[in-house]
Amino acid sequence: MHLLIGIVAGVVSAMAATALAIRVLRRRAVLDVPNQRSSHAGPTVRGGGIGLAAGTLVAMAIAHTDPVGSGIAVVVAGLGFGAIGFADDLSGALAISVRLALQLFAAVVVVAVLWQHTSHSVLPAVLVGAAATLWVVSFVNAFNFMDGINGISCAETIVAGVAFGLIARHEHQLELQAAALALVAGSIGFAPFNFPKARVFLGDVGSYFAGAWLAVLVLIGLRGSIPPEAMMAPVALYLADTGVTLARRVYRHERWLHSHRQHTYQRLVDLGWSHTKTTVLVFTLVTLCSVLGSVSLLGSIAGRVAADCGIGALIAGYLMLPRLIKHRREMLPLGRRASPADR
Repeated sequence: MHLLIGIVAGVVSAMAATALAIRVLRRRAVLDVPNQRSSHAGPTVRGGGIGLAAGTLVAMAIAHTDPVGSGIAVVVAGLGFGAIGFADDLSGALAISVRLALQLFAAVVVVAVLWQHTSHSVLPAVLVGAAATLWVVSFVNAFNFMDGINGISCAETIVAGVAFGLIARHEHQLELQAAALALVAGSIGFAPFNFPKARVFLGDVGSYFAGAWLAVLVLIGLRGSIPPEAMMAPVALYLADTGVTLARRVYRHERWLHSHRQHTYQRLVDLGWSHTKTTVLVFTLVTLCSVLGSVSLLGSIAGRVAADCGIGALIAGYLMLPRLIKHRREMLPLGRRASPADR
């Protein structure tokens, strides 16, 4: 009952907080002005992710069961990274080096909280802590890079949150379940303001908060001996799109830290796909990957291998899709080619 009440309260709180944030941020002219990386045409309020964060925290406060357990780590992660993002939303001028330093500090604190009661010898503890810190920082930035069109990040957080919640329920990890579904509640409350037409963007406050929350959920699941496929499958598409895009830019000797439009979802939009169509594709693929990842819970080696191959095929197909679309159009007779404006 606490969980259901928390989810409902989280949705309502996120909607109310987002509506209020839009008014305040617009008055303060906290706007996302289109640039070469943007997929929107006009200035739009940014920083509305503070509503998603508020709804998530309200749901977590009502639904969580262990006030000194892993739930504290997700809250610390969300608040810490969200604060960094909000500072950048308001100033718009935090240097990359400053943001990275703050993110590393926040990640170290989160990892320390998460593993504070774990007994390891020094070397394994340092190695695990370093890997976990790198994971949190990397995924937060990957999530931020992927937050570029209407609804895409809500699609990711809702599907991944539901997947993690169901997996946690199956594995009897109630704290993980509460934290996962709290993020779903906050995301559902924010989503109508961002999809299909965006009145507000998550901003860095929202993408950092949600990215950090998801990253810590993965760590909690892995620490709880949940199979890695089950925990990684819901975030695999975001990781693959970001990783392949950055690797491609490094290979081409491009300035990979600078703004660009080379992510797969951005290339699809540039080829004429609408935000809605692209987001629905991402929602569908993340859902399918999550379902296949959950096969690892059943214990069958053959089924697990087949499901892993299926996840790889879905991700590969997604990454290749812009090239396939472009090739198909080039093969059409000149008179049958349609411009993006015609579509």
